[in-house]
Amino acid sequence: MVFFETKAKISLDPIVGLVQKASEDSSPDKLLAIVGSAMDDSGKLIVPNAVNDAAKELVEAGLSMGYAPSGGIKDLAPMISQEFIGKDTLKDLYDENIRRAEVITCGGTNAISATLMTCTKPSDPIILQRPHWAGYDSISLGIGRANIYNFELLKENDEFNLENFSKTVDRAVKALPKEANSKVTLILNTPYDNPLGKDLGADVWEQIANVLASYKGQEFLIILDIAYIDFGPNAKDYSKLAFLKDFFKKVNSEKLSVVVAGTLSKSFAMYGARVGVATLLSSSYENVSNWKDAVGGTLRGTVSNLSKTSQEIAFKILTDEAKLANVHQFQKDTVALIEKRKEHFLNTITPNLPEELALIKPDGGFFVSFKIKDEVLERVPDIGARLSETFIRSSTYIPVLLDQYLRIPVCGLSEAKLDQVTERLLKYTQEVLAPV
Repeated sequence: MVFFETKAKISLDPIVGLVQKASEDSSPDKLLAIVGSAMDDSGKLIVPNAVNDAAKELVEAGLSMGYAPSGGIKDLAPMISQEFIGKDTLKDLYDENIRRAEVITCGGTNAISATLMTCTKPSDPIILQRPHWAGYDSISLGIGRANIYNFELLKENDEFNLENFSKTVDRAVKALPKEANSKVTLILNTPYDNPLGKDLGADVWEQIANVLASYKGQEFLIILDIAYIDFGPNAKDYSKLAFLKDFFKKVNSEKLSVVVAGTLSKSFAMYGARVGVATLLSSSYENVSNWKDAVGGTLRGTVSNLSKTSQEIAFKILTDEAKLANVHQFQKDTVALIEKRKEHFLNTITPNLPEELALIKPDGGFFVSFKIKDEVLERVPDIGARLSETFIRSSTYIPVLLDQYLRIPVCGLSEAKLDQVTERLLKYTQEVLAPV
C-alpha cells in the first residue's frame, strides 16, 4: 500500500538534513556552519530594538487573540510592498500601466508556494537557477509540481550564463503541454541569492528580457524571491527593483506576470514571526483585481488565518518613522558586520585554497560559497559526496550543496569561528580533493 503520495521529504533538504545530523552529534569538537541567520559574535540572534519595542508595546496593551483578517491587517500588505519595491519604482510601473495587488503571507516561502498553487498546473514547467535554495524543490514536490528545469546561473568566470539560460527556456517552452493557458514559470532569487550572494543587476535582467521577448505570445510567470534584498553593500536601497519598469517594456507585458515574494524574516529579523507578502505586478486588470481573492483562497485552504501578532509588530514598525529608521540602521550595521567577517575569512582562506576549489565572490547577502570545479567532478563524479561524508565524520557541519557547492554562513559566525571553519575546510578539502 502506498501511503505517502508527495515526493517531498524534509530529509531531502540538505540544510535541514545536516541540522538533524548535527543535533545527534555529541562530539565536543562539533563545528556548526549551517544556518543562515544574522548572529552576533556570541551566537545570539541580532534583532532590531524596534522589533522588541513593538512586541513589548503589544504585550503591555494586551495581545489581541482574535483572528487576523483574511489577506492580512488592513493596509499592511501595500506597506510591505512599498518597503521592498520602493515608492518611486511602483509609481514608474503604474505610469506604464502595470498595476499591482498584494496579500500577506506566512513568510517568503508561503508567498512562493501560494503563487505556484494558485497560478500553475502540475504540468507547467518551472525553471530554477542552479544552485538554488533547496526549499524550491520542497515546495514544488510538495504541491505536485515536478516538471522542473534547472539552468546554470554562472559561467566559470562568474558571469551570468546567458547561453544555458536561453537553452533551458527553449527546452521548457518546446516541452509545454498542449493544454490551453500553459505558462512557463521562473523562480529567480535575486539580489544576493542563497547560496551564492550574486546580484543579477540591470544588464542581466535586460538579457533575460530579450530571451523571453523572443517567444511571442508565450505566457511567463516570474516569481522573484527577494529574501536578501536589504543586505547588499548599501543595505536598504529602494531602487534595487527599478529594473522592472524596463523589463516589462521589453517583454510582452500582456503575457508577463511578476510576483515579488518578500519576507520580513531577514529584513526585520523576524525569523520565527512569519510575515511576508506576495505582490502581483501585471498589466492585466482582471488578474490584479482577482489576486487577493484567488491567493486568499489558497491561503485559507492551507494555513487558514495567519498570525495576527506578527502582523501587528510589522504594522507598528512600518507606521512609525523612528522604528523603521531603527530597522534600516540594523540592516546597515548587519551588512557592515558581515562584510568585516567576510573580508577576514577570505583574506585567511583564499591564499591557501586548493586549486580544485573556486571561490564565487558574493555581491552581498549572508553567504560565501566555493565550487568544486567542473573538471574535478568530471574525473570523480562522487567527490562532493565524499567530501560531505568526511566533514560529517569529523563533526564538521558545512553544507555541500548539489555535491559541488560549499556554503559558509558568514552572517552567523564570529571571526574566531570562521578561523575554525578555515582550518577544517582546508584540511578536509585538501585531504579529499588533492588525491584526485
